Amino acid sequence: MAKAKKHNEENIKRDGEGLNEKKETIKTSDEVDSTPKEKSNDKSSKEVKSEKTVSGEKAPEKPEEKEKVNSEETDNNEEIKNSKEDASNDETESLKNRLLRLQADFLNYKARTKKEKTSVYGNAVSDFLLELLPVVDNFERALEADSSEGQSYKEGVQMVYDQLMGILSKKGLKEIEALHKPFDHNLHYGVAFEANDEYEDGIVIDVLQKGYTVNDKCIRPSMVRICKK
Repeated sequence: MAKAKKHNEENIKRDGEGLNEKKETIKTSDEVDSTPKEKSNDKSSKEVKSEKTVSGEKAPEKPEEKEKVNSEETDNNEEIKNSKEDASNDETESLKNRLLRLQADFLNYKARTKKEKTSVYGNAVSDFLLELLPVVDNFERALEADSSEGQSYKEGVQMVYDQLMGILSKKGLKEIEALHKPFDHNLHYGVAFEANDEYEDGIVIDVLQKGYTVNDKCIRPSMVRICKK
């Protein structure tokens, strides 16, 4: 009986050692399984970290890449600055040309209005003096008439005539010299031809009515007779 009891204790002991071996085997397998799992977890964490870097956080740049980016930004800034300066210069040049054109237009307008004003004034004076010329003609006829009996009357008419011609001369009236001058169609109005051996062909030999100019503008041509051979 003691022998059987001893045999049972050995079996129990052997079973206990077997259980311990199994536990150690299971533990070793668990460690082996946990190692790749940890590695897998590390890899997943790295991938997650990489995804975070791509999605939100900026990865550190290399010095060469940083210098290249700075150089490109500098070039872009210089191009923008140059384009703005060119645009500003073009606008300034355009405004300058516009100002010069406006100035030239104003000077032309000023000269044109001055010329028109002088022309209008000259035409008004010419028209006024032209209306007075018949009065001058009548004075001259009165002076040429026989006044042997009324010398004082003639002297009075002469004084009025001289006074009137003085005023008209100040306004630019001037008699056209026609007698014994070559015929000029711009200043003379020929009404008759006459053969005359004393003068050359085309010379004015008689003035039937005096002509006048105002400021070198002919307002009435001289009415003349011309020598014709």
